[in-house]
Amino acid sequence: MQLKLTSLLKLAIKQLLRERRTAELRILFFALVIAVASSSSIGHFSERLQGAMQLSAGEFLAADLVLSSSEALQPTQINTQYSDMLKTAHTLQFASMLATENSLQLASVKAVDDNYPLRGHLRSLRRLGGEEISGGRPQPGEVWVDAELLNSLNLTIGDSVEIGATELTLTRILTYEPDRAGNLLSFTPRAMIHHSDLTAADVLQPGSRVRYRQLWSGDAQTIRQQRQALQDQLLPHQRLEDLEDGNQQVSNALARAASYLNLASLTAILLAGVAVALSANRYARQRFDQAALLRCFGLSRRQTLWLFFTQLLTLACLASLIGTLIGWLTQLALFELLSGLLPDEIPAGSLQPFMAGIITSVVMLAGFALPPLIALGRIPPLRVLRRDLIPVAPATWVLYGSVLVTLTALMWQLNLDMRLTTALLIGGGCAALALGIVLFFSLKSLNFWLAKRNLAWRLSLGHLLRYPLNSVGQVLAFALILLSMALIILLRSELLDNWQAQLPQQAPNHFAINILPSQQPDFSAEIKSISSNVAPLYPVTLGRLTQINGQQASDLFDANARVMRTLQRDLNLTWTHQLPNNNTIVQGTWWQTNDSKHMQVSLEQELAKELGVAVGDQLTFHIAGLDYLAQITSLRTVDWNSMQPNFFVIFNPKDMKTTTHTLMTSFYLPEHSEQQRIDLAKHFPSISILQVDAVLRQLRDILAQVTLAIELILLFVLAAGITVLIAALQSTLTERVQQGALIRALGASRQLLAHTQRNEFALIGALSGLLAWLGCEISSYILYHFTFNLVWQPHIWLAALPLIGALLITSVGMLGTRKVLNSSPLQVLPR
Repeated sequence: MQLKLTSLLKLAIKQLLRERRTAELRILFFALVIAVASSSSIGHFSERLQGAMQLSAGEFLAADLVLSSSEALQPTQINTQYSDMLKTAHTLQFASMLATENSLQLASVKAVDDNYPLRGHLRSLRRLGGEEISGGRPQPGEVWVDAELLNSLNLTIGDSVEIGATELTLTRILTYEPDRAGNLLSFTPRAMIHHSDLTAADVLQPGSRVRYRQLWSGDAQTIRQQRQALQDQLLPHQRLEDLEDGNQQVSNALARAASYLNLASLTAILLAGVAVALSANRYARQRFDQAALLRCFGLSRRQTLWLFFTQLLTLACLASLIGTLIGWLTQLALFELLSGLLPDEIPAGSLQPFMAGIITSVVMLAGFALPPLIALGRIPPLRVLRRDLIPVAPATWVLYGSVLVTLTALMWQLNLDMRLTTALLIGGGCAALALGIVLFFSLKSLNFWLAKRNLAWRLSLGHLLRYPLNSVGQVLAFALILLSMALIILLRSELLDNWQAQLPQQAPNHFAINILPSQQPDFSAEIKSISSNVAPLYPVTLGRLTQINGQQASDLFDANARVMRTLQRDLNLTWTHQLPNNNTIVQGTWWQTNDSKHMQVSLEQELAKELGVAVGDQLTFHIAGLDYLAQITSLRTVDWNSMQPNFFVIFNPKDMKTTTHTLMTSFYLPEHSEQQRIDLAKHFPSISILQVDAVLRQLRDILAQVTLAIELILLFVLAAGITVLIAALQSTLTERVQQGALIRALGASRQLLAHTQRNEFALIGALSGLLAWLGCEISSYILYHFTFNLVWQPHIWLAALPLIGALLITSVGMLGTRKVLNSSPLQVLPR
């Protein structure tokens, strides 16, 4: 019998409608809905949360994209084809003398227009010690100054301040600028004026050192197009900045946040895949007889396969629509719950999570259902008479391997970190393979132990030993559930705590620079009297890298290379006997004791990679009119989140004894300590005190958002895990009911049957917990070393996983299979 494609499609839909109430289809449909809902909701939530954090962190540039230049920008750069679709602002920054009737002070003056800032808000005070006001900007004829200028010029609100040829009125005390946190060492006393006052001030003359900044903000796609358009017009004295360039601490925090969210997403996707696999395999096994009967009616192998696959594909499309809707509504509810902790402006998100959810369902369905469906196509018609004929697809393991490759590609498409993917797959895969083999042979060797056990244990283990491969697969599936949940809990409780430990509550929030060596004793004594956390004082001098191994450094790289920014500016150089606490030697050794012909220098690892140098190479630095030839003796990693003074280049102190320098340090002051900071500035007027509270606040806000996001995503992972557990139990429910009815018919009591099931579930749970424990340790070891760069230690609390597994699976198992105890043998067994 040959059916047309349309007739085959109609038959498939009719069978699907007729069988819609069957347990296996319901379980498969529910598993697909959970898979799509968890995947799409986590995708939406992660994408929008990441976008919200990007916008919040964009505050450090006061925009999404900045073009910075030492000369006035070209009109073609300001008015590109994308400019009309973006908000824009511009600022100018220059050094100028501020004058009052009694004093003068050199300050950094910033002129802003009516649109500045595009991201974040200015904060200011109407009087010293008053309530901080958010928003606004200087109006024409006004000037805002920070507390340092207020003190050094002895100003009060309402006083007149001369800038160039114009006189402006002081109206506010400036406490916070969004884009002032980008470079900790560029802070000088600040005054802010309106851009329209520049003409009257007449301070910008030919040759004046001015920093022009054009700011843009808008949707991510247009910003990318604008960046590309500007990149093609970029001149040597110009620089494009985005979030990655804006602030190293925030960039690192966002990268760590993305890693955590991607790991949680990966875990949920893998759990959903297991649920689909269990349900799809049960669906195919239940239709062996039906496929044999269709073959007897004349359907070919291909038509039989197409018939069943069409049913599942239709089911997957319907589950995808419902799952994506649930995922969208769920993430809306999550953002509503988080409204008090997130920025006011949250991106709407893209269609990618919708498409990812649908593709996930189709890939999982095709991958995990294809091997048993191929087996359905190979069913011999003779099975109608011989029920023992069970087809085996010849390329089953090859197909499962292709599923693994497909899921890996899907994870890459979803922007999941491939290192995380590899770490999780290697950790779980190694544990599953090694321990699965041990578990299989252990089960096979238990027959001798059964002879001395009571009837309940013999029945329990007998069920496991009857199909050892199925039992091993079931244990591995439950182990994956426990492994995933344990990893996410570990992620929340330890990894985030470890990250938070890098941002202690009393982390330094002020920097002090331009400290003269003669001021060091007195300044150290005073700063220790007002601060509970003071970093060491580091000598600082400016120097430029000019040669690498005797060749001009600028000739070795392309003019547009990122490293050229480093070669075209002065670097802050230091020297110290002790390796800074937040630095780690990764190559070479700290200062060598033997006499060397050259000076010794230690380089930050990433800078060395950009320069293409290694230990033993020679660098020439031009410092204060002299050339210093130094040999690299070590490479270091630097924790830029530490809020301590950090340096790319550190010299050996014995080589820098005669070098002119100043000193710098960082220290902590509690909130509302303006008076202590002003008193410190009065005692040491030549020292610049820089506030970096904004950086710390932003890092802690990001950490709080990620922590809460991980906790909420854990709920999805738990839901997916419970779904896998229920799907696995339901997939064997029919066999359990029939076996229970047979045992009851042979005279067993209901209590014996309950005891038998309890033993079986407890054993499966304990074995699953043991595998999850070992797999979690392996996975966490890989994650710690190769992804999060943290020190790994064994997690003692994971030893409770076997007990947790036994209690969890026994509880859910007894609840999910209560039909076995409640079914009467007369209703189950054939009459």
